[in-house]
Amino acid sequence: MSCALSFGTVHEIAQAQTIYLKGSTQELGAGAAIGVTSWFGLHADFNAINLSHNFTVGSNRYEDGIRLRQGGIYGDLFPWSSNGFRLTASLRFTDDEVTGNSVPTNGTYTFKGKTTPAFPGEYATATVKYPTVMLYLGVGYGFRPAAKGFDLIAELGVAYGVPRSSYTLSPALAKAAGPAMAQDIASDRIAATQG
Repeated sequence: MSCALSFGTVHEIAQAQTIYLKGSTQELGAGAAIGVTSWFGLHADFNAINLSHNFTVGSNRYEDGIRLRQGGIYGDLFPWSSNGFRLTASLRFTDDEVTGNSVPTNGTYTFKGKTTPAFPGEYATATVKYPTVMLYLGVGYGFRPAAKGFDLIAELGVAYGVPRSSYTLSPALAKAAGPAMAQDIASDRIAATQG
């Protein structure tokens, strides 16, 4: 599950047509909206951002990259055509991924309390990836089909999807950790994706 709160500035270019820039809790982006009737409209957007952050898990330091790419075409239902309150639903397309590459600490890796020397070319990589398509539901204000001029939009929504995770050791590191440890790591990965 992914949550987003977005705010944007809107410029109406003609009656019932809008272009906008937005910033949210997950990304920056741009989009366009069009009013179909006085109570229904469509909007589409694309959002993207790359971040990096280092973190430590189980005595291993990871250098990670966060890639967030999302977009969709949304149906907007305006229950009261006299104001901008709306209900929104969509299938959201994503390319969200977090990848962490472990960096040896003092020339060693530690897995489940067992310390293994780190030799050149060895690696441990953790990856979390969201589904390519997720159901999105939200409530918001803005994109009113009959509005003209500048406007402020706000939306609070949730995208539903279960991320998949993987943890990979280089062949030499898996051998040094031993088959039982490599199996434990694989079992933890499977449990994480099913839990």
